[in-house]
Amino acid sequence: MELLKYAIENGIIDVEHVQEEINMKEREKILKEHPFSIWEGKNGKWYTYLPDKEKERGKILKKRNSQNEIENVVIEFWKKQEKKKKKVYSFNDVYFMWREVQNQLVSENSVAKYDTDYNRFFRGTDFIKKNIKTIDEDCIKIFLCQTIKKYELGKESARKLYGYINNTIGYARKKKIIESNPLEFLKSKDFYKYCTERYKPDSKKIISENDMKELQKQFRKDHIKKPNYIPTYAVELASLTGMRVGELAALMWESITDEYIIIDKSEKSNRTKTEFYVDKTKNGKVRFFPMTDEIKKLLEKIKVVEQEYGYLCEWVFANENGRIHAPIISACAKTKCRQLGIDEKGIHAYRKTLNSNLRCRGVSATVAASMLGHTKEVNEQYYTFDVTDIKERARIVSEINADTYMI
Repeated sequence: MELLKYAIENGIIDVEHVQEEINMKEREKILKEHPFSIWEGKNGKWYTYLPDKEKERGKILKKRNSQNEIENVVIEFWKKQEKKKKKVYSFNDVYFMWREVQNQLVSENSVAKYDTDYNRFFRGTDFIKKNIKTIDEDCIKIFLCQTIKKYELGKESARKLYGYINNTIGYARKKKIIESNPLEFLKSKDFYKYCTERYKPDSKKIISENDMKELQKQFRKDHIKKPNYIPTYAVELASLTGMRVGELAALMWESITDEYIIIDKSEKSNRTKTEFYVDKTKNGKVRFFPMTDEIKKLLEKIKVVEQEYGYLCEWVFANENGRIHAPIISACAKTKCRQLGIDEKGIHAYRKTLNSNLRCRGVSATVAASMLGHTKEVNEQYYTFDVTDIKERARIVSEINADTYMI
């Protein structure tokens, strides 16, 4: 090193010339290893092919005015490929590369949910620091298993966690950062056996007949005690129609007819900015809920109260501040339960209860689903419960056995 330093300082070695020689050797090596010919066409232009897996033939034709220019194209291409090979991407790097695109395709609420899930599942873990090229099937298996057990995840949460990993690995594969997909033979359901089953009895999902009667009495008392508290009327309408809370908040008087309620809007919120806006229903479809005497009387009562207190406007549920938002209605539903000393139930419990009563009275899943605004499959899997109590079941069994059993 001392001799080299001496030679450079005393002009014995020309560093620039040496560098030029090195560059030339590197250039010759790259051109020699280039898998396609470089040729001059009859038109005087110079041509070659470059690899391109996106193309049908796996290569793309390049054209330049001179041999030096076409060789420069080749050199630049293979140098970039070499840089890609040398660059180290962690799982975290690729995850946020995927997120950069994904965030532009979804709502701000979805972005906020992604952030929450990232903080819960990934932040601070050794897994996200790993070179994504070194992450294999076993590495993913261990991380998924440990995370599912650590947080006692249910199947739905486990499926989401798997989805984030799958999307990140898929993005790395698409961008040619990795050469194979370690998730090729893994599915989210392979990890369900590690999930925590959270059993919730039907009584916790729906409102019993006795509780519903008490709640209806409570509505009447509250209307007398505080007639201008509009959220209570919204909860009562939910008990009669099974409408979603967002649909209640977005209901307009112009959607009320003598024969039915037109349900075509729903309130949505921006979680990051705490803003509310009216959009389409959850499934984007319009449905018509039949008008009954009970519903008609309740709506007439609401209109009279709102006229008296100066709240009447285009929205069915409004007060001195304008349209009442969904969170206020949801909170009111739980308050009614606390007033009675029963298990807290939200607006969704009224929806499930109405559906279950319809089904237990012989209404088909197709018709019930149409009235409530979801699919038949969703209706049967998530909204249908046995609403009969133990005494009613005993009566039914006694009737069945009465003709054959002798005491």
